[in-house]
Amino acid sequence: MKNPEGLSTAPCAVSGLSDRAPTERTRVPMALKQVIDAGRRFAVATHVRPDGDAVGSVLALTTMLRLLGKTADPYCEDPPPPGHDFLAGIEEIRHTWDAFGTYDTAVLVDCGEFSRVGSILAEPLSRIPVLVNIDHHVNLDPFGTVSWVDPSASSTCELLYDLAVSLNVPLTPELAAQLYTGILTDTGSFRFSNTTRKVLAIATDLVGHGAQPAFIAGRIYDSGSPQRLRLLARVLATVAFEADDRLATAELSQAMFLETGTSRSDAESFINHLRSVRTVLMAALFREEGDGTVHVSLRSKDPVDVAAFARRYGGGGHRQAAAFRTRGSLADVRAAVTRAARQYIDGHA
Repeated sequence: MKNPEGLSTAPCAVSGLSDRAPTERTRVPMALKQVIDAGRRFAVATHVRPDGDAVGSVLALTTMLRLLGKTADPYCEDPPPPGHDFLAGIEEIRHTWDAFGTYDTAVLVDCGEFSRVGSILAEPLSRIPVLVNIDHHVNLDPFGTVSWVDPSASSTCELLYDLAVSLNVPLTPELAAQLYTGILTDTGSFRFSNTTRKVLAIATDLVGHGAQPAFIAGRIYDSGSPQRLRLLARVLATVAFEADDRLATAELSQAMFLETGTSRSDAESFINHLRSVRTVLMAALFREEGDGTVHVSLRSKDPVDVAAFARRYGGGGHRQAAAFRTRGSLADVRAAVTRAARQYIDGHA
């Protein structure tokens, strides 16, 4: 039986991973367990312009801490992307600092660099006595009193699943949906190469504990507005292919947002349309920002490593999903990065 949020209320009949004692699958540092045990009031934050894994992980860890009897508040400077409003607790995410909140522990989830938490939250978070970093991105500038970074994980929500198992946190239907959402989105709906046997086993366990795959996928991927589709049409009109169709690029200008009445959150996942072309090994979407910079989203297929390419520009990410920001006009940045990407593909594919 499902409730209005699409969560199963029937007893779980699946004996999944979380029913077992922690094994080599749960790579949770003892120092992290000790910090969670000692802490009483937690501020849980994630990066600006959150994606599904960021939203899922900030809500999931908040839920986990509360189930452990702790006080926990979720923070994110920017609103969640469209289609995620079904997640339990999403209305509780604070977008400005609560000056009345006193915390003994801050936890940043899915935040590759401390600065990515945003200018509003960075300073007050830095004043909290204990800072924890939980992430699956390679940190170029490591931070945190305790840091648990595992680039082999598909998502931060995968790590939080391991943490829940290790701490014997009950997988409620709400928590299962939060974790499943992060894993679903960061694996590209289980299409990317980070979809491992373990990921599928975790997803199975989360479904057994109440996550509803069809409902969650429908809300995330099939809840777009007419304005969003008009924006996508404008972006696709700018698509160009290079390097014998192995490189696909497109652009998104501020004018396009104004013409369609949309915002950058509406452009979430647009780059996957470029990556979906059979011949394409590397895709780049150039998004003009209002501050004189251009945000460059990158996606790839093996053997191309876009995280290494992004690091050339001070960015980063995963092997097949990365990003960076650079100053310049949209036309100039697209031309320069496209030239560099052509050379990169020739040397790595």
